[in-house]
Amino acid sequence: MNWHGKQVLVTGGGSGIGREIVRQLHARGANVVVATLVQAELDALVHELPASPGSLLPLQVDLTQDGAIDGLMGELDRRDIRLNVLINNAGTVLFGNHIELDSRRMRNMLTLNIQAMSELAGSVAQHMIKQGTSGHILNVASIGAFVPVPRLAAYTASKHYVLAFSHALAEELEPHGIHVGVLCPGITRTPIYDAMGLESANQTKGSVSQLADSFSMSPESVAACALRAIEHKQRVALPGLNKLVPLVSVLPAWVTARFMRRVSDGRSAK
Repeated sequence: MNWHGKQVLVTGGGSGIGREIVRQLHARGANVVVATLVQAELDALVHELPASPGSLLPLQVDLTQDGAIDGLMGELDRRDIRLNVLINNAGTVLFGNHIELDSRRMRNMLTLNIQAMSELAGSVAQHMIKQGTSGHILNVASIGAFVPVPRLAAYTASKHYVLAFSHALAEELEPHGIHVGVLCPGITRTPIYDAMGLESANQTKGSVSQLADSFSMSPESVAACALRAIEHKQRVALPGLNKLVPLVSVLPAWVTARFMRRVSDGRSAK
């Protein structure tokens, strides 16, 4: 696939995996629309990226707000941007025992990870069908879509949703020439990763968590996997050794849940 001149919308493109996807698309000559919440992240991208080979349109938007997606699509229409690709990357995470989490923040996470993701995929698909061209939608889930993770109960449930939604939507949109895939990254060294206390400095020596940390990937590697998934029309893309994760589905759910609890328990108390 030749990315030069392609019109690509990346949500959550201001940091982490999304930011690296934007950088790699820009380097390949794509025209990238970046929609993200934090204006300072957009300003940093504009400052960092050169004027070519690609182009960058930064849009500050809170996708959890009523009318935000209609407003975003309206802005694209006003600028006569005809999307070829959506990378539905925006998402957030809450770490902790479910009964102890703040309910307002929980609703915000689920709104972003589920409702906004679904609504934007539908709106972009309608946009592509209306313009009469084929296209690609890549939704970003997590390896948490395959395993239950204590202290990330609602987050991993939301990623189960993204995986199932993507499989079903792929069948619905195939007759229209729109390919839908899903990216399921594992532990990736991003600001979210650090905020959860999963970096090596916070691991108990010799713990299962420290072992898991040794398999963490860089945002650059995960972003490259995302672009390959679109280029090769993959239904499910799992970067690196994460390809093995779906195999655990043959185990009883309580076994994988207990193992994942040991991963989170391996963090030190500091």
